[in-house]
Amino acid sequence: MRIFLKLVILLVSQNLFAECDFKKEISKVVSLSGSSTVILKELGLLQNKKIQGISVFNPITANEFEGTVYPGGIFLSHQALSGLEGSIVFFDESRDLRKIFSSHSNILSKEIKTRNLTPSKAIEGTLNVMSEFLSGCDEKIASLKNKVIKLQTDILKEIPKDLKVVFYLGDFTGGRPPEMVMVNDGVVKWLIEEKRILTYPSSLAYVNWSAKIIKNLPPDTLHVAVKDSGRKGEKKIKRSPLGMTFVYPGALVPGLSQLEAFLFWAKSL
Repeated sequence: MRIFLKLVILLVSQNLFAECDFKKEISKVVSLSGSSTVILKELGLLQNKKIQGISVFNPITANEFEGTVYPGGIFLSHQALSGLEGSIVFFDESRDLRKIFSSHSNILSKEIKTRNLTPSKAIEGTLNVMSEFLSGCDEKIASLKNKVIKLQTDILKEIPKDLKVVFYLGDFTGGRPPEMVMVNDGVVKWLIEEKRILTYPSSLAYVNWSAKIIKNLPPDTLHVAVKDSGRKGEKKIKRSPLGMTFVYPGALVPGLSQLEAFLFWAKSL
C-alpha cells in the first residue's frame, strides 16, 4: 500500500511540476513558420536554448529573441542550410522549400499547412505538427486554446452586425488601394462563416480586386488595409480618404497573432 501511495505521489508531483519543453532527444529547433513561432512564444519556449533560429518574417522583436534570424523562404543560402543540419525545421507550406529540404537528409523538416484555414484550424494544424516534439506542454496548450476562444468571442462582440468590409493586403498609399484583397482565409474566412461580415464576392482566398465590383459594393462598405509590421512590432491605426489601415505584428500570420491583430482593429470601429 505504501509503495502504491508513493508511486501516486511521485506521478502527481511530476505532473504538477512538469515544465513545457522539447523532448530530451531534441537538440536543435529552427522555426521558419510564422504560426509555429507564435505558438513557441505563447508556450514560453522562445528563450529555450534549443531554439536555434527563426525567420525574419516572424512577428518577433529583437528583444523577444536574440538568436539567429534567417532570411526565410527560398532565400536560404547554402551556408545557412549547412547550419541547419541536425535540426528540426518548421516551415510554412511551400513546394520550393519542400524540394530544398528533401535534398538535405540531415535536416528533419516539418511542413505546416495553414492556407485557406480559419485561425482555430490553423492553430490546431500547427500544434498537430509540433506536438510530437514537445513534453509537458499540455497545460500551456490548453491555456492557448482558451485564449483563442476568448479572442474570437471578443472580436464578435466588437464587430457591428451586418458589417460590410473589404480587407486589402498592404497599405493605402499613392492614392490607390493595394491590389489584392483577402477573402477566404484566416480571420476573414472565419468571420464569413460566422455570418458577421459581407465582403468582396469571391470564392478565392486572395484575389486582385476589380474596379467594377468595388464600385458596385454598398456605399457604406468599409475599406480596410491590413499591414503586418513583423519584427518592428508596430501597432497603429491610420485613416485616409481611401479607408483605414491597421498595422500589427503578425496580422497576416495564420492563427493566434492574426486574431490579436483583428481584435485590435475591431476595437477601433
